Amino acid sequence: MKDIKLLDIYNLEYISNNNIIIYGAGKYGDHLYSFLDLKGLGQNVICFAVSDKEGNPNIFHAKDVKAIDELKEDLKDSIVIIAIRCIFEIAEQLQNYAVRDVYHVSEKVMKDVTKEIITESRKLPLEKDKVFFSNYDGMGYGGNCKYIAEKFIQGHYPVKLVWAVSNKNIQDVPENIKKVLIGTPQYYRELFTSGTYVTNTVHNLYEQKKKGQFYINTWHGYGPFKLAEGDVNKDIESRARYRKSNAASDLFLTASRFYTQVYRDSFFYDGEVMECGAPRNDVFFTDNKIKDTVYKKLRISSDRKILLYAPTFREDTVHSFQKYDIDMKRILCALDQRFGGKYILVYRFHHYLYALGMSQNFYADAIDATYYPDIQELLVAADVVITDYSSLMWDFSLQRRPVFLYQNDEKNYENDRGFYSPVSEWPYPRAHSQDELVDAIINFDNDRYIKNLNSFFEKYGSCDDGHASERVVKRIMDEIKHFMLAEDAGIEKG
Repeated sequence: MKDIKLLDIYNLEYISNNNIIIYGAGKYGDHLYSFLDLKGLGQNVICFAVSDKEGNPNIFHAKDVKAIDELKEDLKDSIVIIAIRCIFEIAEQLQNYAVRDVYHVSEKVMKDVTKEIITESRKLPLEKDKVFFSNYDGMGYGGNCKYIAEKFIQGHYPVKLVWAVSNKNIQDVPENIKKVLIGTPQYYRELFTSGTYVTNTVHNLYEQKKKGQFYINTWHGYGPFKLAEGDVNKDIESRARYRKSNAASDLFLTASRFYTQVYRDSFFYDGEVMECGAPRNDVFFTDNKIKDTVYKKLRISSDRKILLYAPTFREDTVHSFQKYDIDMKRILCALDQRFGGKYILVYRFHHYLYALGMSQNFYADAIDATYYPDIQELLVAADVVITDYSSLMWDFSLQRRPVFLYQNDEKNYENDRGFYSPVSEWPYPRAHSQDELVDAIINFDNDRYIKNLNSFFEKYGSCDDGHASERVVKRIMDEIKHFMLAEDAGIEKG
């Protein structure tokens, strides 16, 4: 057998007239095949080879996956490209067969392959009727992105929907939305052929945005609470990144008049802002069965009420858990005494803490909902919320239900992060100690609370009315229509 050579991806003529067998049906094989397909060589690949069929798919990229022993005759007339990290065992195994030629890829080659996949994917034509969603960079099916997608589905709009996921095991994405794993060739193909891209965080695609693509940033917080973007990270490098990133956006959505100015000043954005409300908050204005769904999923008895505790992260993320030192038994007793009924604690930590390997059962006799895919559903189901500085207080209180703030590190948090408005002006009862929190609950005055809430929403310009998703879908459909008309006009002129 000839020596194993490193594959030269920039000079493929020497393999272009040959049958190709890709050895490996994993990440390397996935990227390599997609690259060859983009280069017009997909039809040359006759199959994928593996050492052992167990644990491997039968079909990969519409090609058969076969054990190497099944390919004795095919190997004689084929080029084999080893597409796995460790080639030595496979190379030794191939010594037992007659093979026309053998090549392999390295880690560097695969990085170049990915770059080429991005370059070639960018050359593919836009599908203006395709909408691509990225919720917290693939965290799951939730946020504003979810409720825009749901409106498309409910209205049977003639669009294709694609959802980015960071983990292939995420299962909550509906079947009529195509799911793509971030970083795969399919991800780049879908991304760069989508006419509309919707995200709820700072996207990193500003340097690769294609002409004609329509970028919408829904963001994920709207009240005058903790500082965001350039108001937090004031170093030159961060601000430059924010400017480039947000300048690539074509539209920002907001649920408050106040946040329009935040986008201008802190996000360095001078484009279109749509004061339409938050799509995710539409659920608070409609009759739905979400509460029943949550109770069923979390196995909560129907005679219980829910206290949702949802604190935000700290800049010193690792030590965040030290701030969550509430004696929940005292709090549940206070809630039972003030509002009646029996409460159960459901808690959800910030997604930034996911990677820290937090311990299970952080609170006794409680339900950990940190990994519940959509916090909006929890807010619909909850009767009372306790948080600290999270903007979810804005969302939840649209239902005019009680929010209590436990801020045992207010001064430190203000120094580390800062706020857009004085905490003392927020309309929610707040406490710095557990005794104060119990007292705030026991002495809660609902009439005063509602009055303060209404004044607060009026001052900062709440836009939520239950029709945000509808407005956004209409805006996207108008964009699609305008693109189609312009394209037709161009064709006619040609």
